[in-house]
Amino acid sequence: MADLLHPKEKAAEDAPETPFDPGEFELALAANDQMEAELLISACEEAGIPAILQSPRSGSVGTISSPVDGFNILVPRRDLARARPLLQERREALEADPDGAARAAEEEEAEGERS
Repeated sequence: MADLLHPKEKAAEDAPETPFDPGEFELALAANDQMEAELLISACEEAGIPAILQSPRSGSVGTISSPVDGFNILVPRRDLARARPLLQERREALEADPDGAARAAEEEEAEGERS
């Protein structure tokens, strides 16, 4: 917005806001259980990569057609090359130290309760 001292300048608040469009999402990794999936989603978020946790059991039809739990981690196509190695590295770290994974999950849950 122009003011008396700067009549021709526009303020940043007057600038049109551009929406965030991450584009198409693709499968980056399939997690073995929900705890692992949530820890991997957190790893993506820490790296600035938007991620979606998708379960084939979503909805009543999914429960019938997919009796086994499965958790797919989807990321934008543009971030796929960065996300896959990050997720694989984090998964290997979780498998190498399962007790550490449990502690990380507890800390993440406690942090969520404090927020």
